[in-house]
Amino acid sequence: MWVFTRHGFFSAVQHFEKSNLIHVRARFQGDLERLCQTCHVQADIQYTPGNDYPFRMDFDRGTWSQIMASEANAIDYENFKSAVHDGTTRDAAYMRCWTALRNAQNEA
Repeated sequence: MWVFTRHGFFSAVQHFEKSNLIHVRARFQGDLERLCQTCHVQADIQYTPGNDYPFRMDFDRGTWSQIMASEANAIDYENFKSAVHDGTTRDAAYMRCWTALRNAQNEA
């Protein structure tokens, strides 16, 4: 699952050895730090520089579900692009993703 939030971008998958855990990966350490801080979860981020997502953290399924519910309940904007628009490199990356998906929609 790819998750785009105001806190960052995450890739969440089942842990490769422990099916009761969700393995959450991020491109930026600050993304996981902000998410954990906002959701009052102790950050235990692993740095894996040789992987495509260099920052990783495991969550039990219940905690991850609560985090996702908290993120959904915190929506207080009418337009996500406007809510995350800040002129940063991340802003530009989010827009490239949005554009790529819009282009794919138009080609379908």
